[in-house]
Amino acid sequence: MKIISGKHRNRLIPTSKKADYRPSTTKFREALFSILSSGEFEEDQPLIGAKVLDLFSGTGSLSFEALSRGAASVTLIDNNSEHLKAALAFAEIIGEKDNVTALNMSATSLSGSTYKYNLVFMDPPYYNGYVAKTIKSLQTKGWLEDDAVIAIEMSKKEEFQTPTDFRLVKEKIYGNNKLLILKNEQS
Repeated sequence: MKIISGKHRNRLIPTSKKADYRPSTTKFREALFSILSSGEFEEDQPLIGAKVLDLFSGTGSLSFEALSRGAASVTLIDNNSEHLKAALAFAEIIGEKDNVTALNMSATSLSGSTYKYNLVFMDPPYYNGYVAKTIKSLQTKGWLEDDAVIAIEMSKKEEFQTPTDFRLVKEKIYGNNKLLILKNEQS
């Protein structure tokens, strides 16, 4: 899997054949980053200088793509420490070690945070109800800036209801996957 664009373009993100994650496809990542840099976010480009939170991070492919395209920092959260170790090793290889933090914890039951993020990627295992639980945890534990953007990858067959205090900005289907982009409007 390669980084698609930006300063780290064509760098290979290490993956494991035995891993229990499902990395976002190149097509999905291209679509997501195209939307994030499109006219829909013209006034508040969420990617440039972003403080990114990558939940269920796996390889960290979404985070590394964001760093390559101008994000300031990323925090990877995964419940598998081996995934995080591999992502941190890759961050060092590409010279991004100081901009990457890894936290070994469950994204559905986050602890409180004093650091707030303006761009969140969420790519949980399908059909477990993790999206709603994780959004609630983000809200109640103080992880989000007021205008934070959340990009969610889920199965196109999964049901989702936009939570209170969020606006659905975009919903697109790509193969068997669905991309949802929400904006936090909590004040």
